[in-house]
Amino acid sequence: MEIINKVRGLGIGYVLEALFERVIPAWLFRICLLEVYQLDFDKLSAARLSNASVNICDNEHELEQLKELTSHGSVEPHFIGVLARVDGQAAGGLWMATKEFRDNDVGLSFSLEAGHTWIYAARVEPHYRRQGIYSHLMSESAQSRKRQQKSAPLIAVSRLNRASRKGIQRFGTLVGKVLVIRIGSVAWARSTGDLRQNQNWTFQCSQRPIHLKLAGQAEESSEA
Repeated sequence: MEIINKVRGLGIGYVLEALFERVIPAWLFRICLLEVYQLDFDKLSAARLSNASVNICDNEHELEQLKELTSHGSVEPHFIGVLARVDGQAAGGLWMATKEFRDNDVGLSFSLEAGHTWIYAARVEPHYRRQGIYSHLMSESAQSRKRQQKSAPLIAVSRLNRASRKGIQRFGTLVGKVLVIRIGSVAWARSTGDLRQNQNWTFQCSQRPIHLKLAGQAEESSEA
């Protein structure tokens, strides 16, 4: 029954993708189809929010709670944590990168110009899902940037993840799509829309990933 519910909510493609990634290690093979969105301040301000308390992590205890909840092991200075609580219990959270977000599994690096952020590792505990907490996390993340007169955050979602795509489409504008294939240390990527990449191939995924950025940012020169 649990598997059936996952298929209904996430889509058969995403469930099969998740099962595949559990069996096949990332360093051996990955294929990923992503859509990249920029959150919309106005759409988020009109969203129905949960009764959770949501705040930017400002102490070590909150950061440790968020690391445990999202299974994200390390925190660097340019990462921002956002934590949601219900009755004092950690219910959900996410991370934002402010300079660069690197996806080592597929050999991609998303470069961020000043004022931009990248949301990743967003997660809501199963017991608290379908209560608007995910939307609340997105809203507070965006509003925190707006208060600082920064750009709305960017976020990527698998094109196979039906549930997440539906949620993000309600609050964001599509800026581009990415297809990336990794075999061993070799990766190939193709981006469309307002995304630009410095190269199509890399033969050193870990050391020299393919760099993506929004159109309009200063171009970087690099070779595989």
